Amino acid sequence: MNDEAPTFQEAFESQDFFLLLEADRHISMASANLRVLRYINPVNSSEVAKQYVQREKSPKQNPKYRYRALDFDPEHTKVDLLNLPIIDSELGRIYRSKRDEVFNTICMLESRDTPEFLDRSRLLFGTADKGTLNKAEEWLKLAPEPEDSNLMDAREARSRLDAVVRRQHFLCSVRVRKYLSSDAAAGEASVALRKGASYSMNDIAALAVHEIQTHVLRSRNGEMQPFRALFFHGFPRVDLPASGYLATEEGLATFNEELANVLTNRRKRLLAGRTKAVYLMDKEELPFAEIFNILVGEHKFSRQEAYTICERAFRGGGYTKDHIYFNGYEQVKELWQQSPEDFELLYMGKVGVRHLPIVKRLFKNGQGILYPARHIPVFFTELQPEVRAKLPVERTDEERTE
Repeated sequence: MNDEAPTFQEAFESQDFFLLLEADRHISMASANLRVLRYINPVNSSEVAKQYVQREKSPKQNPKYRYRALDFDPEHTKVDLLNLPIIDSELGRIYRSKRDEVFNTICMLESRDTPEFLDRSRLLFGTADKGTLNKAEEWLKLAPEPEDSNLMDAREARSRLDAVVRRQHFLCSVRVRKYLSSDAAAGEASVALRKGASYSMNDIAALAVHEIQTHVLRSRNGEMQPFRALFFHGFPRVDLPASGYLATEEGLATFNEELANVLTNRRKRLLAGRTKAVYLMDKEELPFAEIFNILVGEHKFSRQEAYTICERAFRGGGYTKDHIYFNGYEQVKELWQQSPEDFELLYMGKVGVRHLPIVKRLFKNGQGILYPARHIPVFFTELQPEVRAKLPVERTDEERTE
């Protein structure tokens, strides 16, 4: 008798496979409650921002942020997750990691404004190291483009992004929201724009690529797959901090901006500034005001930009996610250069580059249990022929139903 853990194929063909589907259902329900940005974006952000943006001297104390109450029962959800029977197989181990990720995210949300929040954030996302900081410093040296004087407000920006959604042929609502720690953020089926923000034409083009044609598109494709907890809510990290879907998610979105020729120096500097803020907050334990002054004085960010960067790093009690953009971008770029034939797999759902081997086994070149990517970014059709030749193509309705 073979006492070793079953292979993926054995688990797939056995009745234990249905236990995975049951685990998938429970983890998906728990994940649906974890609207992390809703719970860690401060509701008093605009009040606090005035103390930094409108005054010459920054407050010495770190900001006192207020947050929305959790509108789900964290203890009940955690008990439900811990009681899930998950088989010991290749896919089962990934589900265990996903369960642990959801569990730790709940614990992180429960611990807002305590030292535990930062510990949980490190556990989920890792944190910026010296190597990542050095790469960020290179982008911080870039000269930003002149500011565009032809700006539009969030409502007009929403109208233009709605047009992109119609071209993509999937459901996605574009909304204007008050409490955001960036000018835009994507949910699983929506994009939020910050009320009071201004957007240039290039900003709109970049948001269309980054938020709609990457984040929402991968969600729309992922919800059609049989493993919703993984493909819709995102694969967990498997070894390194940047091995989960989220590093690829943000790295792919940034790389797509580069492919579409809308990744500006201003945007690169912003991503680099966020990485440096995480490093200074976590590794050097500098206070909010000191990091704010470094960003304004040394790196020439506007006071509003510097405040927003710092808020993202300090919200909740120390949120380290922003460092993963660099790692994810490098992983995706390496995949593009070395295995462009695998690039389409990234659009089958919220898959990480590190998860491609098991995704390939599940897909089996179209003969397995996974569906090919239904939606492909529309901007692909506008690229140069030599670039477009490497990319997946949009399928016709007839091909989609085969």
